[in-house]
Amino acid sequence: MFEQVIQSITSYASLSDEEIESFTKRMQLHQFSKGEHLLEAGNVCMSWSFVASGSFREYHFDQELNEVTTNLFTENTWALNHSSFTGQLPSKSKIEAFEDSEVLQLTIHDLHHLIGEFPAFFALGKILEVDSKKPKPSANPEEKYLWLLKHNPTIIQKFPLKYIASFLGMTPETLSRVRSKIQ
Repeated sequence: MFEQVIQSITSYASLSDEEIESFTKRMQLHQFSKGEHLLEAGNVCMSWSFVASGSFREYHFDQELNEVTTNLFTENTWALNHSSFTGQLPSKSKIEAFEDSEVLQLTIHDLHHLIGEFPAFFALGKILEVDSKKPKPSANPEEKYLWLLKHNPTIIQKFPLKYIASFLGMTPETLSRVRSKIQ
Protein backbone atom coordinates (compact mmCIF):
# COMPACT_ATOMS: atom_id res chain seq x y z
CA MET A 1 0.00 0.00 0.00
CA PHE A 2 2.90 2.38 0.68
CA GLU A 3 4.45 1.79 -2.75
CA GLN A 4 2.33 4.44 -4.52
CA VAL A 5 2.75 7.08 -1.81
CA ILE A 6 6.53 6.50 -1.78
CA GLN A 7 6.58 6.82 -5.56
CA SER A 8 4.65 10.09 -5.26
CA ILE A 9 6.95 11.69 -2.69
CA THR A 10 10.19 10.52 -4.31
CA SER A 11 9.11 12.14 -7.58
CA TYR A 12 9.42 15.49 -5.73
CA ALA A 13 12.34 14.85 -3.41
CA SER A 14 15.36 12.58 -3.37
CA LEU A 15 14.97 10.73 -0.07
CA SER A 16 17.17 8.21 1.67
CA ASP A 17 15.86 4.88 2.92
CA GLU A 18 15.93 6.30 6.46
CA GLU A 19 13.83 9.30 5.41
CA ILE A 20 11.33 7.12 3.57
CA GLU A 21 11.06 4.81 6.59
CA SER A 22 10.48 7.75 8.92
CA PHE A 23 7.81 9.11 6.55
CA THR A 24 5.92 5.82 6.21
CA LYS A 25 6.01 5.19 9.97
CA ARG A 26 4.11 8.42 10.47
CA MET A 27 1.43 7.67 7.86
CA GLN A 28 -1.85 6.29 9.18
CA LEU A 29 -4.42 4.33 7.23
CA HIS A 30 -8.02 5.54 7.46
CA GLN A 31 -11.11 4.15 5.79
CA PHE A 32 -14.06 6.24 4.67
CA SER A 33 -17.48 5.03 3.63
CA LYS A 34 -19.24 6.65 0.70
CA GLY A 35 -20.65 10.00 1.87
CA GLU A 36 -18.37 10.26 4.90
CA HIS A 37 -16.37 13.47 5.20
CA LEU A 38 -12.60 13.67 5.19
CA LEU A 39 -12.97 17.38 6.02
CA GLU A 40 -16.01 19.34 7.24
CA ALA A 41 -16.56 23.01 6.44
CA GLY A 42 -15.46 25.10 9.40
CA ASN A 43 -12.74 22.65 10.46
CA VAL A 44 -9.03 23.20 9.84
CA CYS A 45 -7.39 20.74 7.44
CA MET A 46 -4.82 19.07 9.69
CA SER A 47 -3.65 16.23 7.41
CA TRP A 48 -2.30 15.44 4.01
CA SER A 49 -4.31 12.51 2.71
CA PHE A 50 -2.99 10.25 -0.03
CA VAL A 51 -5.89 8.46 -1.72
CA ALA A 52 -4.85 4.80 -1.74
CA SER A 53 -8.19 3.63 -3.12
CA GLY A 54 -11.49 5.27 -3.95
CA SER A 55 -12.22 8.92 -4.65
CA PHE A 56 -13.28 12.17 -2.99
CA ARG A 57 -15.06 15.34 -3.99
CA GLU A 58 -14.36 18.78 -2.50
CA TYR A 59 -17.28 21.20 -2.65
CA HIS A 60 -18.88 24.22 -1.03
CA PHE A 61 -22.14 26.10 -1.37
CA ASP A 62 -22.28 29.45 -3.16
CA GLN A 63 -24.44 32.40 -2.10
CA GLU A 64 -27.47 30.91 -3.89
CA LEU A 65 -26.86 27.61 -2.01
CA ASN A 66 -25.79 25.77 -5.15
CA GLU A 67 -23.14 23.09 -4.72
CA VAL A 68 -19.86 24.04 -6.38
CA THR A 69 -17.30 21.27 -6.89
CA THR A 70 -13.85 22.73 -6.39
CA ASN A 71 -11.74 19.59 -6.61
CA LEU A 72 -11.96 15.91 -7.48
CA PHE A 73 -9.47 13.45 -6.02
CA THR A 74 -8.82 9.97 -7.35
CA GLU A 75 -6.45 7.15 -6.44
CA ASN A 76 -2.78 8.06 -6.12
CA THR A 77 -3.45 11.77 -5.58
CA TRP A 78 -3.20 13.94 -2.47
CA ALA A 79 -6.53 15.11 -1.05
CA LEU A 80 -6.58 18.21 1.11
CA ASN A 81 -7.94 21.73 1.24
CA HIS A 82 -4.87 23.66 0.16
CA SER A 83 -5.66 27.04 1.75
CA SER A 84 -6.90 25.53 5.03
CA PHE A 85 -3.85 23.26 5.33
CA THR A 86 -1.20 25.83 4.49
CA GLY A 87 -2.80 28.72 6.40
CA GLN A 88 -4.24 26.58 9.21
CA LEU A 89 -7.58 28.36 8.71
CA PRO A 90 -11.10 26.94 8.85
CA SER A 91 -12.11 25.34 5.57
CA LYS A 92 -14.95 26.84 3.58
CA SER A 93 -15.48 23.55 1.79
CA LYS A 94 -16.11 19.89 2.55
CA ILE A 95 -14.22 16.89 1.24
CA GLU A 96 -16.54 13.90 0.92
CA ALA A 97 -15.86 10.27 -0.03
CA PHE A 98 -17.53 9.68 -3.39
CA GLU A 99 -17.17 5.95 -2.85
CA ASP A 100 -15.75 3.68 -0.16
CA SER A 101 -12.15 4.83 0.09
CA GLU A 102 -8.87 4.39 1.93
CA VAL A 103 -6.36 7.14 2.60
CA LEU A 104 -2.91 7.29 4.11
CA GLN A 105 -2.72 10.42 6.24
CA LEU A 106 0.19 12.46 7.48
CA THR A 107 -0.70 15.14 10.03
CA ILE A 108 0.71 18.63 9.78
CA HIS A 109 2.49 18.03 13.08
CA ASP A 110 4.20 14.93 11.69
CA LEU A 111 5.12 16.83 8.53
CA HIS A 112 6.72 19.59 10.61
CA HIS A 113 8.60 16.97 12.62
CA LEU A 114 9.88 15.34 9.42
CA ILE A 115 11.01 18.71 8.03
CA GLY A 116 12.82 19.46 11.30
CA GLU A 117 14.52 16.07 11.26
CA PHE A 118 15.20 15.83 7.53
CA PRO A 119 15.43 19.08 5.51
CA ALA A 120 14.78 17.10 2.29
CA PHE A 121 11.09 17.10 3.24
CA PHE A 122 10.88 20.82 2.43
CA ALA A 123 10.69 19.71 -1.21
CA LEU A 124 7.34 18.04 -0.54
CA GLY A 125 5.76 21.48 -0.61
CA LYS A 126 5.86 21.03 -4.39
CA ILE A 127 3.12 18.40 -4.02
CA LEU A 128 0.84 21.15 -2.73
CA GLU A 129 1.67 23.31 -5.72
CA VAL A 130 1.07 20.57 -8.27
CA ASP A 131 -2.05 19.07 -6.75
CA SER A 132 -3.72 22.43 -6.25
CA LYS A 133 -3.42 23.32 -9.94
CA LYS A 134 -6.55 23.53 -12.00
CA PRO A 135 -7.21 24.67 -15.53
CA LYS A 136 -6.98 28.44 -15.92
CA PRO A 137 -10.34 30.10 -15.30
CA SER A 138 -9.78 32.13 -18.48
CA ALA A 139 -9.44 28.96 -20.59
CA ASN A 140 -12.33 28.13 -22.87
CA PRO A 141 -14.41 24.99 -22.14
CA GLU A 142 -12.55 22.89 -24.70
CA GLU A 143 -9.15 23.85 -23.24
CA LYS A 144 -10.39 23.00 -19.73
CA TYR A 145 -11.59 19.57 -20.82
CA LEU A 146 -8.34 18.87 -22.69
CA TRP A 147 -6.44 19.91 -19.55
CA LEU A 148 -8.43 17.34 -17.57
CA LEU A 149 -7.78 14.61 -20.16
CA LYS A 150 -4.07 15.32 -19.93
CA HIS A 151 -3.68 15.74 -16.14
CA ASN A 152 -6.24 13.35 -14.63
CA PRO A 153 -8.36 11.36 -17.09
CA THR A 154 -9.47 9.04 -14.26
CA ILE A 155 -11.82 11.79 -13.10
CA ILE A 156 -13.85 11.33 -16.29
CA GLN A 157 -14.34 7.64 -15.51
CA LYS A 158 -15.15 8.08 -11.79
CA PHE A 159 -17.45 11.09 -11.48
CA PRO A 160 -20.79 12.14 -13.00
CA LEU A 161 -20.82 14.93 -15.57
CA LYS A 162 -22.44 17.41 -13.16
CA TYR A 163 -19.45 17.22 -10.78
CA ILE A 164 -16.89 17.35 -13.58
CA ALA A 165 -18.66 20.32 -15.18
CA SER A 166 -18.80 22.18 -11.86
CA PHE A 167 -15.11 21.43 -11.24
CA LEU A 168 -14.24 22.82 -14.68
CA GLY A 169 -16.51 25.87 -14.22
CA MET A 170 -19.07 25.11 -16.90
CA THR A 171 -22.58 23.74 -17.21
CA PRO A 172 -23.19 20.02 -17.81
CA GLU A 173 -24.68 20.91 -21.20
CA THR A 174 -21.49 22.74 -22.24
CA LEU A 175 -19.38 19.83 -21.08
CA SER A 176 -21.52 17.40 -23.10
CA ARG A 177 -21.04 19.53 -26.23
CA VAL A 178 -17.28 19.74 -25.66
CA ARG A 179 -17.00 15.99 -25.08
CA SER A 180 -18.92 15.14 -28.26
CA LYS A 181 -16.80 17.60 -30.25
CA ILE A 182 -13.51 16.15 -28.98
CA GLN A 183 -14.53 12.52 -29.32
